[in-house]
Amino acid sequence: MRGPTSVIQLARGCARIGGALVAAAALACSATIHVAGPPPEGPAQPTAPQKKPPAPAEPAAPAEPPAAVEPFVKTRDSDAWVSQTLKLQRRYERVLVVGAPAPATIRVAALDLNAPGAAAEPQDLPVTRAFATLQDAADAARGGDLVAVLAGAYAGFSLGEKPSATQERYIHFKAMGRPGEVVIHRGAAADPNWMIYLKGAHHVVIEGFRLAGSSGPGRQSAGTPKAGIMVDGAFGETGRLAHHIAIVGNFSHHHRTWGFHSTDSHTVLLQDNLFAFSAAEHGAYVSDGSDNYVVRRNVFFGNSASGFQANLDPEASLDAVLEHPSFRGYPRREPTRAWAAGLVKLATDRFGEHGFPDGRGVNFIIERNVINGNGRIGGGAINLAGVSDSVIQNNLIYGNLGSGIAQWDNGNPFDQAYVEPGPRSPEQVSGPDALPLWGCRNNLIRNNTVVMSSRGRPALQCGNGSWGCRLRNNILVSDDSPSIEVLSTSIYRFDAGHNVVTQVSYGGMPDGLKRLAAALPETRAITGITRARLAAEVVRAGEEPWVVVEGSWWKLNPSRPDFRPKRSSKMLLGQGDAREVPALDLLGEKRGGAELGALSPGPG
Repeated sequence: MRGPTSVIQLARGCARIGGALVAAAALACSATIHVAGPPPEGPAQPTAPQKKPPAPAEPAAPAEPPAAVEPFVKTRDSDAWVSQTLKLQRRYERVLVVGAPAPATIRVAALDLNAPGAAAEPQDLPVTRAFATLQDAADAARGGDLVAVLAGAYAGFSLGEKPSATQERYIHFKAMGRPGEVVIHRGAAADPNWMIYLKGAHHVVIEGFRLAGSSGPGRQSAGTPKAGIMVDGAFGETGRLAHHIAIVGNFSHHHRTWGFHSTDSHTVLLQDNLFAFSAAEHGAYVSDGSDNYVVRRNVFFGNSASGFQANLDPEASLDAVLEHPSFRGYPRREPTRAWAAGLVKLATDRFGEHGFPDGRGVNFIIERNVINGNGRIGGGAINLAGVSDSVIQNNLIYGNLGSGIAQWDNGNPFDQAYVEPGPRSPEQVSGPDALPLWGCRNNLIRNNTVVMSSRGRPALQCGNGSWGCRLRNNILVSDDSPSIEVLSTSIYRFDAGHNVVTQVSYGGMPDGLKRLAAALPETRAITGITRARLAAEVVRAGEEPWVVVEGSWWKLNPSRPDFRPKRSSKMLLGQGDAREVPALDLLGEKRGGAELGALSPGPG
């Protein structure tokens, strides 16, 4: 038996025929170092009653304090992050089979998350035990196991904390057979809101499943799961975060709310998935103080709101902290920075930096994704709130009805006094402490192609407290609205250069505040570019969907647009900041020079 064809293989197979889906290959643009994550630049967040999924019955969290979070790998090279962060085993200790008839052996290769194909030659492995349901197998699984799921339709499962699961001893759930032959179509018994519910789990791989909901944009089926996959540390109950989880090569679609959702988590890989047709909200939604994610080579398509949303939500995060028994004596929530700062300091003392949901997310790499056809009810294609010290690169964003890349602070009450009315002169901005704490800070946004379809929505938005944004080599085009919008609390240390833009909006800020920028959006920019003008520079612009669903799986749309620059383009080739060009493009093709946008040149 073979596993589902990966997004990598599809992309490489189609790289020469136009368009670009995400493929495998490393970005080797900077040295890799270990850091403990950036220091908290200010207080963290409190309350906003976010609904937490009901937890299945489980023993109480252990009394001893949790181990400190391992230092995050700080790099712009996602392959380096993966190899140093997620250390999978080369051999499985046991093989558990779900489905019938159970074979005596299973032929499978160990998974290499950085390999473009199989990690090694497949081997015949003896089957240790067989189960009829995913839940029975999940209950029996331990670190180092492969759970091989045979073709068929199954109810979902929940998985809790397994002390035996560690580095080089992951629990690997793998769909066998052809893509789409293993389908999860009902919720987990412990909590039917989720098809796969990883509650307080760690060192887990979910690979190759079709998670099939029955809702769709504008149509929610009552009583069905809210999401295909839920990763939840359940901090208020456990005092821990979910971590070291890889979601690889899945097709999660037509869910009531999200294809993927996570809270109270760190160190998660989303790779080679399609998240599509969410009825109420986003394709994938990372929330509540989650850190250290790599989101690469996915497609987010046809969702009602955002394609990918990372809203770390200070209100909901600090609500989760207050649910933990050790904070019962802390004063009730007040909408002030001082209240939130005090709680964050206390939680840091007790659980360590990044050891609790603080409403901020650091060390994200969001790259080589295609985000298309989302935003019917609003929301950025990539919608970020509280994401800082992160890299957003080599993404293709087109045909969406909301914003392109949006950064802000989620309108939280703890920042409100710093947002309204906001600074009116540079003298009022003495440094970061004079600005909102939960915006998106110090992000590098480079070599993305964002072509807007909606009126009044920018291709890139730096909203409340999203300062220190470094913007290089992007194509940001929007005919009917500014392609870049920067607000008064985000102009501080804004640093742009070598971008293609239509026009820029400063949200009515006084001209004097622009002195706070390192380089304004117009710096070394190609301005006034419309969609029609851009179309003359690429192989074939268009609005056609990137993927189509065929049977029980999906494939690249043969009629998808091709946004690669023509080889004759003087606008897009040789105009970038060569110091900030990633080594590879959206397809994993080696770049040949200082190119603009997500793609290396094609024919023409």
